[in-house]
Amino acid sequence: MSTNSARATRKRARLDEQAVQAIADGGDVDLVLKDDALAELGTRRDEEFWFDDGTIVLVARDVEFRVYSGILASESPVFKDLFSQPNPTRLVSIHGLPDIPCPVVTLTDHPDDLRHILRIVYMTHAGGRLYDAKSPSFDAISASIRLGHKYQMMELYDESVAYLKDHFTDDFDTWANQPDWFPPGWKHAEAIGVVNLARLIGEPCLLPTALLACIELEDELVDGYTRSDGSQESLTLEDLKLCIAAKTRLREAAVVALFRTLEPVVSAACKNAEKGGCRVALRTAIYNLHATVNVWIGGCIFQPYLDCVKDGKVNVCSRCSALLDARCIYERLHIWNRLPELVGIAAPGWGMPAEQA
Repeated sequence: MSTNSARATRKRARLDEQAVQAIADGGDVDLVLKDDALAELGTRRDEEFWFDDGTIVLVARDVEFRVYSGILASESPVFKDLFSQPNPTRLVSIHGLPDIPCPVVTLTDHPDDLRHILRIVYMTHAGGRLYDAKSPSFDAISASIRLGHKYQMMELYDESVAYLKDHFTDDFDTWANQPDWFPPGWKHAEAIGVVNLARLIGEPCLLPTALLACIELEDELVDGYTRSDGSQESLTLEDLKLCIAAKTRLREAAVVALFRTLEPVVSAACKNAEKGGCRVALRTAIYNLHATVNVWIGGCIFQPYLDCVKDGKVNVCSRCSALLDARCIYERLHIWNRLPELVGIAAPGWGMPAEQA
């Protein structure tokens, strides 16, 4: 090897070392790095988002994403500004043309979060709609809210928050008619993550039902749960204290609602008023509650009264039965309107107007 060649090789190596360090540090330097030199960083290409004609490389921890800068820039003013700044570059091939400088931008996000965002961005760019195809996972919603806010992707952020509000709603009828307390496919423990998101973005209307779901957890209430990326999601100490304190208040409210519903006062149009049959039936139902104590002490605070009585029925006439149904609805709505108070938080605007409740 000639002296000039050796000097050029050493110079190239020094430049590569500087570029590697610059990318690792997230620095803004105008250095060119050969594609194979990135191995020194211990990074790997993402299997889903590495386009051979991509115009920018995003580095999130140990994963690289080669994507189209124009699409991201059109969705996010933060990305647009980030891409316009001087960044380290790497020589890549595009459409068979070698040694094309490609900017390399280092992000602080988790690769899984960035992958969720890229899926949504490229799906909508291709003409799809957010969350139409299938129910999104909690991880996808969480990434969309946190990174949507960070990168000012407001449509993504707003629709993700709206998705949470559809399920962790402040409308009792909507909530009561849902098949479960959380979106399809979500784990019960992911209600912990919803509480943390609600605190992060300042959406108190999400908290009453999210905290209620957390209160029904067992060991995970204290321990938290492990997310798919390996991180631990747990309630803050303050929210854990709220949940523990709320357990007793909620159970007391549910017991009071049950006894008020079964109060032995019959309908004014009772068909058995002369014989007192319906009044006796109500007293018998209350007396027999000892047989179902595990149900009405340990069940959902909004469960119908028939779930709590012996044999699931009260032997009253049709008019008194309608009265019991109306009382049950009233008592459930009363608990719902008090739910923020019962879980120990403030949620302005919560609940139905008094005349409707």
